[in-house]
Amino acid sequence: MKYPAPLIAGSTIGVTAFSSGIGEAHEARYQFVLEYLNSLQFRVIEGNCLRGQSKHVSACVEERASELMQFLMDDEIDAIAPPWGGELAMELLPHLDFEKLANAKPKWILGFSDISTITSVITSRLGWATVHCS
Repeated sequence: MKYPAPLIAGSTIGVTAFSSGIGEAHEARYQFVLEYLNSLQFRVIEGNCLRGQSKHVSACVEERASELMQFLMDDEIDAIAPPWGGELAMELLPHLDFEKLANAKPKWILGFSDISTITSVITSRLGWATVHCS
């Protein structure tokens, strides 16, 4: 098992929607969480697929997969956290390049429910430890 480095003050968390994005009704809740992460001195990078909602997803599958791959390959990012699950994270799996990811720096991937379709494959294919949490 490959364990990513522990998150500490100054660690970078990439936030992108694997499935559902943040709608206007949830913006205040997201801002509360963002303020908390900032208070712990985490650096947060927001993806382009974070906001928006159309037919249960934040963006088309190609955009969501491309952004996730970008975050997974970025050595400056220490963890990836979607705002929540949804229904269609599994659509991303055929678009992930596991050969490239085999050489990437392991990073924490956080989530539960729908996100488990990604984390279980990352763990089984790459041997990265992931976190099942809300």
